[in-house]
Amino acid sequence: MARDVPVAKIGRAIVAAILVAAALGVAVGAAHKSPGLPDRARAAPARGAVLFIGDGMGPAYITVTRVARGGSRGKLRIDGLPYTALSRTYSADSPVTDSAAAATAMACGKKTVNGVLGEDASAVYARQDGARLESIAVWAKKRGMRVGLVTTSTVTDATPAAFYACEKDRENEAGIARQAVASGIDFLLGGGGKFFPEELRSQARADGWTVVVTVHDLRVMTGRGRHVLGLFDEGAFPFQPEIVLARKQADGAPAAGSDAPAARDVPTLPEMTRWAIDRLKGSGRPFFLMVEGGRIDHAGHANWARTLVDETAALDEAVGIAVDRLDPKTTLVLVTADHETGGLALNGYPHEKDGIWSTYSDPEGDKGDGPYPVVTFASGPGIKKQTGRPPDGEDDARPSGISLVSAAHTGVDVALYAWGAGAERVHGTLDNTAVYSILRAQLEGKSNAR
Repeated sequence: MARDVPVAKIGRAIVAAILVAAALGVAVGAAHKSPGLPDRARAAPARGAVLFIGDGMGPAYITVTRVARGGSRGKLRIDGLPYTALSRTYSADSPVTDSAAAATAMACGKKTVNGVLGEDASAVYARQDGARLESIAVWAKKRGMRVGLVTTSTVTDATPAAFYACEKDRENEAGIARQAVASGIDFLLGGGGKFFPEELRSQARADGWTVVVTVHDLRVMTGRGRHVLGLFDEGAFPFQPEIVLARKQADGAPAAGSDAPAARDVPTLPEMTRWAIDRLKGSGRPFFLMVEGGRIDHAGHANWARTLVDETAALDEAVGIAVDRLDPKTTLVLVTADHETGGLALNGYPHEKDGIWSTYSDPEGDKGDGPYPVVTFASGPGIKKQTGRPPDGEDDARPSGISLVSAAHTGVDVALYAWGAGAERVHGTLDNTAVYSILRAQLEGKSNAR
């Protein structure tokens, strides 16, 4: 028969067991902590920030897209974002910026000269490097956050490159491609396959990248441990209407002997955005995502107004996907442009039933005025200098005032829209460098809005 055990001894044994279990739990928990993130970031819901950039998407681009798609009373998803400001876009050496200087201002919070990426204003375009700047993407990655960049242009083009590269000449896309592979970004989706020869792709795979080249490859991606490099076209993407048409046609396959993917195999901007957001949310960690509608600008340079609307509408759809899938309590969404392209205008007083693709003639005006197009550009090839084939047919091209082979940028302010956590920081007239500080404040968890 077992001897009686004093109650006090039993109590001490239970307390000791509890303390040992607690110590083991702390040790196990410590062993599974994610490196690079403070305890507060792991305990709280993961913060996120998404920056949408419509390349060349001046205020008139939004207006024309809204009216073309829904009439004067129509409403885009962008229109539903509750906070709005004006953003000044000048570069360090000009009142009219290019995409490199503008993207650097937003990515790094510092002005630089036109043509330069990720370096300060002491740089001389294509001749002399300036001091290197750290982008919000690099800053976030150093702190253990997930980072993704998405574009319909080349992944080495000015806007995405400003978030990971330091380069005195934006045209050096081959050199920028090497910086992309070395960047450590979680995923980089777009075009520009021609800047990644097989030797560089092999190096990328050895460094932990999975290279995907079709929308099917992207859809079936599994595993979150590897970096993803999406090279869905040799250059920039086909325009949105070309992708849509190719998917409808049975003959959308590439020509015999060609390695270029068919337009139907290229993902749309909304598809890439949905994939990117789901992947970042699924990581459970703080994240930063930049999404660029790069071909908006290309349509503007060509004076292709209908295609411009298609591209802007695709970006608007992508914004809607983000708003629908993200939590406004933990995630900030910003939408803006790097600059305006071509001086797009909505002219005259057309009747609502006639729409904006019509011409207008003032019934009480001088007879010499004659009918004129409602949608025009200030500069560009117009109708007479077209060298390309407009995706939306002959009526795609619109007249321009200053005849140029390619439309010029303008220096007008662009809109900055905001939704979600920290959106109240967006108000008044801001410099485009404020985009960096607003994103960083959100990712740092700062609650002070002013």
